Amino acid sequence: MAQQFDYPKTETELRALLDKLYQQSREAREAGERPAFKGLLEIMSAEATIVTAIHNIKSNHGSDTPGVDNKTMKRDYLQKSYKWVINDIQEAFEKFEPQKVRRKYIDKPGKKEKRPLGIPTIRDRIVQECMRIVMEPIMEAQFFEHSYGFRPMRDTAMALERLNFITFHTGYYWFVEGDISKCFDHIDHATLLRRLYHMGIKDRRVLQIIKQMLKAGVLDECEVNEEGTMQGGIISPLLANVYLDIMDEWITKQWELKHTEHAYIQDSAKRRALKKTNLVPGFLVRYADDFVIITDSREHAEFWKASLQTFLETGMKLTLSKEKTLITDVRKKHACFLGYEFRVVKGKGEHGYVTRTRPDRERLCRKVDTLTDSIKKIPRETSREKLIDEINRINSQIRGVIQYYQCCTWVSVSMDKYGRKLQLAASRRLKQFKGKWIPAKETKNLPRIHQNYRQKLPSVKYRDIYIGVTSLTFCQWQETRGKNPKETPYTEEGRDINFRRTKKKRIQARLDELYSENVSTAVLNGKWGHLNNFEFVMNRAYALNRDRLKCRVCGKWLIDSTPYTHRINPRLPLDRVNRVNNLISVHRKCYQAINMPGMDVSIFDADAQKRIRNYREKLVISHTSNN
Repeated sequence: MAQQFDYPKTETELRALLDKLYQQSREAREAGERPAFKGLLEIMSAEATIVTAIHNIKSNHGSDTPGVDNKTMKRDYLQKSYKWVINDIQEAFEKFEPQKVRRKYIDKPGKKEKRPLGIPTIRDRIVQECMRIVMEPIMEAQFFEHSYGFRPMRDTAMALERLNFITFHTGYYWFVEGDISKCFDHIDHATLLRRLYHMGIKDRRVLQIIKQMLKAGVLDECEVNEEGTMQGGIISPLLANVYLDIMDEWITKQWELKHTEHAYIQDSAKRRALKKTNLVPGFLVRYADDFVIITDSREHAEFWKASLQTFLETGMKLTLSKEKTLITDVRKKHACFLGYEFRVVKGKGEHGYVTRTRPDRERLCRKVDTLTDSIKKIPRETSREKLIDEINRINSQIRGVIQYYQCCTWVSVSMDKYGRKLQLAASRRLKQFKGKWIPAKETKNLPRIHQNYRQKLPSVKYRDIYIGVTSLTFCQWQETRGKNPKETPYTEEGRDINFRRTKKKRIQARLDELYSENVSTAVLNGKWGHLNNFEFVMNRAYALNRDRLKCRVCGKWLIDSTPYTHRINPRLPLDRVNRVNNLISVHRKCYQAINMPGMDVSIFDADAQKRIRNYREKLVISHTSNN
């Protein structure tokens, strides 16, 4: 029987509901069944889901890029009234008619061909994000444990570690490096919809919307898209994983997750038993459409390549590239996976070999060339402040390269090869700014990194300190632990595991329920009521989270009475005035004390009086600066 749920009224209720969807989906899967959910459209179109979706989208890079209708997130949604936005998206769900997608082509690193991206309209993006929010926990509970791409709390380093784990413990060194030709362009819509239904999406209204999304035409190219998922769509990565889960299931059921009559406690005992059969060994590691199958011989690698080719063509209407799908003995040659080179060498491993990984040399070389060009393009005629901004931007890119590759055992060796090239380019570029070579530990930027090194860096003086261009060589191998399958955003235990691993606390749910309708009306009719758009209503709750439910003036709890939200500078431009950093949560009396200069504040303690005067001064300054 299909499960149905009440729609969530707050983000707290929404998060609890997502946890419940995950739990029931997981329980069904562990029982050897599939879940069944109806009534999903009501959850997707709920007010709390829409607000959460818009908050997620607006924080993404490129979120304000317009679609074919030229509407933007800031102008056409965040700056509109709260009720209008909610009604507009709910109407979109009631009678969904996707607009055409705007096509944009971007370069593929190291390749002449370009990757096509589809840019939906903002309205369609919001609908897609609402659907993704609700569908993801249902799918996450059922996906193969060792697929890592486009999934929460997973990354490429975990996929690389999985390769290391398999080769170390099994002694299997033959890799089938899978490459599906234009995978996302050839996904069959009917097969994908059947898979969604099979995995528990029994709400046919949701399936119909997804079908319409998939068939949305492309501006100046086609009226109807007959196959493929549009890269660039918010829901596309999830749908691609759903489709490729068909392949995951087919491969893993033949060995890794092979059903046996005897229930083995340990995987190693099960592997020993399977070795006595005629089954072909094969361990799958997948990241999006990049995957590797690890087996024990060339003969078996050839078998996997041929049988997978047949399955993809007949069961999924996809094609395995015969030229790019390679068979590699990693004892003799490295395999390339996700920008890493993987091979094994003789050592004190369980089977006489240990892993040696390093950045893909061609890819790293291209990245260094790009960084070098960025350094050379620092404007010659620029202020010292803008120069420092450029150095900080380049340093961020250099640290990004290091952080991506620090899971490689030979990362230091690879970086040493290119570090000098970047340093010399930076030295030549900073020469006209009177740059000097300064020991890293004497520079004042990136202190946690630079304090550990004496190596000299090209640096410029800014006021009384030196700012240096960091070095690629400031890196060392960091061991990556294998993915803990219990780590997920949809259980308390999973969130705790993620916090211990990353030290990043989960963002608290909005406390929408603390704001009464009466206070909202009073504020709306107040002096700055015309600024109370959708962004304000959304961000005031996030500001309350940041303030930890305490008044920023008197410091007392804001639980017993409805919080008021004060703008520190109400005269900022409309796209900045309602950002969280310009909002503070206060009691009604504190709000009045700030906004009524003649009000007697002697009833407040000394610290509160000081804060009131401070906020009053900021209001005066903002008024003066705008006049």
